[in-house]
Amino acid sequence: MIAAYLFRHIAGAPALSAGMEPGKLPAERAVEMLAYWGIDASAHRPRQVDRAVCDQAGAIFVMAAPYLRRLLIEYGEDLAVKSYLFADPFTRPVCFAHREYAVIDPTWDHRAACDLCAEHAWMRDRVAQINEAMHGQGRPLVPAADYLDLLTEVRGIHLTGLAQLTGLPWERRIWAN
Repeated sequence: MIAAYLFRHIAGAPALSAGMEPGKLPAERAVEMLAYWGIDASAHRPRQVDRAVCDQAGAIFVMAAPYLRRLLIEYGEDLAVKSYLFADPFTRPVCFAHREYAVIDPTWDHRAACDLCAEHAWMRDRVAQINEAMHGQGRPLVPAADYLDLLTEVRGIHLTGLAQLTGLPWERRIWAN
């Protein structure tokens, strides 16, 4: 949810957010963090990711390797050509043994939103870098199709997580964790 709203705000382009197992309401801490950054997410309603939404997406950004593996298993390995790890979508991972490339979800952290925003300010920079890459500037994105062999070794697929989707001819991007 956070990445999708940041993308809308920074890139000025459409973005959707869809979860692997979304709750009924958005995470309160995520809404607070976005408000701290001047973004109103109070009307957000969680949504279940599905194959139709994935098909509409021009890119899918996932918050951790186990969620990426689960997305590809449940919705089709063909999505690997447009799926990326949000933490670093610009390099081919070497290993996932120690939660490399995982974004720590701040929504369950009880610290003040201002402290969480300071710690997660890098997410704003990442969204800007992704937007540049999608417009042919900056570093190219490395899709999951380039490291499917590594994903087969990923364990610990928990049945919670967030997939976030956005839009452009690349107009629809998904972000997932």
